[in-house]
Amino acid sequence: MCRYAMSGPYKRHYVCFVCRKAFKQPPIEDYLAVRGRGYVYKQLRHLWSNTRVLELRENELGHRLADLEEEYRNATHNCPECGEQMIDMGLDFKAPKQSDVKAWRTLQGMYRVGHAFHTCGCNGPGWIPKSTADYHKYLETQRIRYMEQLGHVQHSSEFSADAKKEAADYWASRIQAIDRELAAVT
Repeated sequence: MCRYAMSGPYKRHYVCFVCRKAFKQPPIEDYLAVRGRGYVYKQLRHLWSNTRVLELRENELGHRLADLEEEYRNATHNCPECGEQMIDMGLDFKAPKQSDVKAWRTLQGMYRVGHAFHTCGCNGPGWIPKSTADYHKYLETQRIRYMEQLGHVQHSSEFSADAKKEAADYWASRIQAIDRELAAVT
């Protein structure tokens, strides 16, 4: 069962790779409440599935649910230690010890190739490779998955030509990121 769907709100985990620290940030409800839009968000979030009623209520309140959610997603959170922008690693992230430089380097590499811990909570905190060999194997496995996705896009008839090019470019860039990371690890 999805842990985060049952109760909450849960705080997202943000990391600063410079300081090797993790900080939790408030959920959307708290974030918007501090900015004076908590009531509006609570009024709109329950109507998300009924677009006609949602649109009427959005007009009454003068805010769109999508805009409030986008504001939250695009908010930047700076590290209280060094001031650098922190990275949203998701709800299922468990930070290594600050002194574990190797684990933090591996984690940063995983992030560079597109890995974060945005899940529903069913499997608990995400896995971080412990050894260089495990990390290398992880990267190779991810590369194979990305190549499969690229192949699917290239041979699919469900995409328009523009969408196919955009998707192919996306997966090709992810593969290049893995290749760069593999070269740095080897």
